[in-house]
Amino acid sequence: MKKKKRRWLIILTLLGVLLGGVWLYTSSLIGVNPKSITYLNKLRTELVRQGHTPRYFIISGKRAKWHNNFLTRFGGAASQSRHLKGEAIDIIVLDVNSDGQADAKDVDIVYDILNTKIIKSAGGIGTYKNEPGFFNRQMVHFDCRGRRARWHR
Repeated sequence: MKKKKRRWLIILTLLGVLLGGVWLYTSSLIGVNPKSITYLNKLRTELVRQGHTPRYFIISGKRAKWHNNFLTRFGGAASQSRHLKGEAIDIIVLDVNSDGQADAKDVDIVYDILNTKIIKSAGGIGTYKNEPGFFNRQMVHFDCRGRRARWHR
């Protein structure tokens, strides 16, 4: 019986290490264009300035080709995603307006700040708030492509 418990402990530990590594890889800003990182920092500052709480977490920065290919095939990512060049950041927006819910209102606040105060015509902003699933609905993509692009509004 002890061997069986030990085996499960080893399996769960390895799984935890693997999942932790994947999380660190996907949420890392290593290789992300400094312009996009500046947009993220300005977003945080502007949320606070407007009386909101900067509740969000990063789910994607620069992607390897294999990762983007996987997301293109199974997750709807663009085959020539700005993440491949390190120009984009995806965040999951939580309850920034402190009304007790993470919903489209929070996504709209973040989108509006990025659109009118930070990125303007210098990059892309996308939301997926009309798609099923919490992560889709609460995700905001932004990038420093150098021209205006908007989608899923």
